[in-house]
Amino acid sequence: MLTFETAAVQGVTGIIEKLTALPFSQIKHQVATLDSQPSNDTGGILVLVTGALLVDEEQRPMNYTQVFQLMPDGQGSYFVFNDVFKLIYG
Repeated sequence: MLTFETAAVQGVTGIIEKLTALPFSQIKHQVATLDSQPSNDTGGILVLVTGALLVDEEQRPMNYTQVFQLMPDGQGSYFVFNDVFKLIYG
């Protein structure tokens, strides 16, 4: 599940549709902080990221926070189980 600016989308198809429908063509991420910790007994990892986004030709970055949970896929890799993204206005 992905929550982007209070809009929740579930499933791979829905998430891809949401991300490709966003009204910009280029994004640059500037990560300010990244924290992580174990999230459960099965090897999950909870990740918190803060930073700024530069969208298209905009010169003023927009601050954001993002929290996501990585879960093991049983084959030595991880997948994103939950993802919450929020722009910080003001």
